[in-house]
Amino acid sequence: MNILRAFFLKNLGLKVISVLLAFLLWLTITVPEMVQRTLSLPVEFVNMPSQLEISDDYDKEVEVVIRSDRSTSTLDERNLAVVIDLKGAVPGTELIRLTEGNIRNKPSGVEILFIDPARIRLQLESTLRKIVEVTPELVGNPANGFEVTNVRVIPSEVMISGPKSRVLSVSTAKTEPIAIEGHSSTLRLNAYLDLEDPRLRIENTPSVNMVVTIEEKRREVRIPGIPIQVLPHDTQAPLITQRAEIIGTVPLSFAGELKPEDFRATVNVEELEPRREPYELVPQVTVSEEYAGVFQLKSWIPERVKVRKIR
Repeated sequence: MNILRAFFLKNLGLKVISVLLAFLLWLTITVPEMVQRTLSLPVEFVNMPSQLEISDDYDKEVEVVIRSDRSTSTLDERNLAVVIDLKGAVPGTELIRLTEGNIRNKPSGVEILFIDPARIRLQLESTLRKIVEVTPELVGNPANGFEVTNVRVIPSEVMISGPKSRVLSVSTAKTEPIAIEGHSSTLRLNAYLDLEDPRLRIENTPSVNMVVTIEEKRREVRIPGIPIQVLPHDTQAPLITQRAEIIGTVPLSFAGELKPEDFRATVNVEELEPRREPYELVPQVTVSEEYAGVFQLKSWIPERVKVRKIR
């Protein structure tokens, strides 16, 4: 007995230290080291009712503080998300409290310590569709001495859709900016549409065809004394108004001179019945082939001419 007592008491201090070290080693091996991390997880919606939309801005990401042992510290965040189920939602304001149950694909052994924000507020509205006009957006100025004389958009209208309040606030769909700086000829191109509001969509087509007509600037000219002729020529229909003044435009660079004989003004009385009261007719005006691509007719004076058909 004394031998055993002496064995245990001999170098007692060293033996106690050894036991303590062994215990600490056991703790290190058997008790996992806990780590804490903050993740930024995307917000996703499921079971969104048809014809219902989110109309306001909300938090697209949520910060989630987790705690886990080191063995799970390398989890792939791409598999995680904050999922909100909107089944049965109706138009109006929804205040959704986020809990651990909203975390998709949460690994076992991971503890959710904190979610920020803890609530997400959503403004839900009915979907509305509306036809709006397409507005071209031109940037810059044509070459010196040239101007935009016409802009044609095909189609000229498009169908848009989105949350009701946002659709009602929009009256046009703009094209992307079209640069015309320094151009001196007509542009034909395809242009994408820009609704600016990311919550609005274009239903039928994301782009339109455009024809931007760019021509030389023009000046106004007047040609008086254009004789008016009656058709058919063998008709007895004396003219009360016998001459007209024509008003039109020519390019600034045009140096020629237009004369009355370069034009033809006629009135056709073939289908008219003879009567004592004069008819007031709109003359048909044409320009000679030589100046067909130069002169553009604007108007004439008088707008109507008087003619009496005898037979």
